[in-house]
Amino acid sequence: MTVKEELKKAWAYVKGDGCTASPDLFYGECCRNHDADYELGVDENGNKISRFKADNRLFNCMKKKGKTPVIGRFIVPVIYWSFVRTFGWKFWGKHRKAERMKQDEKV
Repeated sequence: MTVKEELKKAWAYVKGDGCTASPDLFYGECCRNHDADYELGVDENGNKISRFKADNRLFNCMKKKGKTPVIGRFIVPVIYWSFVRTFGWKFWGKHRKAERMKQDEKV
């Protein structure tokens, strides 16, 4: 298995808890993908991703999945995006940092 194949497998496996502390509504898939972006720091193709790009991917996915033109495809995505931009720093790379700390302790 190539490194890229392993990353795709890990990205698919790491699906999070959906829209943390918010209703999933029609956006559960978007939120789970966003959780994987945050957890791994790479997208589903293994490309390194920034927190800003991960948050924008969430917003764009929600715009596509929304069921109503104004509320579902704009207002709700803006609200969720605003919250992840404001509070997401607490979760960005949290598990990757913990792993690095464990590895440092072994050295």
